[in-house]
Amino acid sequence: MSDSLISIITVCFNSASTIKDTIESVLNQTHQNIEYILIDGNSDDDTVSIIESYQKRFQQKGITYKWISEPDNGIYDAMNKGVLLVNGEWIVYIGSDDYYKNNTVIENAIPKLIEANSNSIKYVYGKIEHINQNNELVEISGKPWEEQRERFSYIMNINHSGCFHHKTLFSTHGKFNTTFKIAGDYELLLRELKNPSKRAFFINSVLIVMREGGVSGRLSNRLMVVTETQRARKENHIYTFSKELFFWKVRVRIIHLISVIFGDRLSSILADFYRKTILGKQKRWSK
Repeated sequence: MSDSLISIITVCFNSASTIKDTIESVLNQTHQNIEYILIDGNSDDDTVSIIESYQKRFQQKGITYKWISEPDNGIYDAMNKGVLLVNGEWIVYIGSDDYYKNNTVIENAIPKLIEANSNSIKYVYGKIEHINQNNELVEISGKPWEEQRERFSYIMNINHSGCFHHKTLFSTHGKFNTTFKIAGDYELLLRELKNPSKRAFFINSVLIVMREGGVSGRLSNRLMVVTETQRARKENHIYTFSKELFFWKVRVRIIHLISVIFGDRLSSILADFYRKTILGKQKRWSK
């Protein structure tokens, strides 16, 4: 297993400003037995030329490097295309705005993947360091599965980007549902982890750094996440009422209303304040 092939997939579209950091962080991993697959959605900026420019460097390191650029039907359609190209035992998705925290992330994860294999666990996740557009730390997310298991049936509370999916997760449950726009990863993982006998494995370290856009600019997306989370639960026959999901939807609607009345800046400040203070306290109280 220490030499097992790890398949890393990046889905991108017009990512010229950030894709170099993503690619470099994969190229510089100390675990060399990886294949890197980029699925581009027919970008019209410099993304494709940047991807092409790395072909020789990956070849020099003996790393399989594949990419395609063509129109798709959304992020989960592109993710499914990547699954069809992989050869590795474990599959990792890393966003084109994200990059590995350091060069030994994959190498250090191998013992956990070995342990997961021996326990028939199909999903291994870790922590994510969230930064804003000024490269300032917003938060570090990620807690052990034992602390997250109960809430997972209500909300996506484990990290997805940069984390490890065993190939049998897809052969057992199928690919991502392309009718979802944002919460397709949650819906896929629900198929496996809604079963009380199933577990996910937690790596207690930061795997990737995730760039975040302005909060106000994502308000409509945040509302869609809530709506799609509710639909993902229904499609997996989970009908219990979630107080957390209900109040999350209320908060997003309030922030959106503030944005409409007072502008994006105030709503962004309030959203960040809530995240850094109220949520921060909740995390400390839960420890």
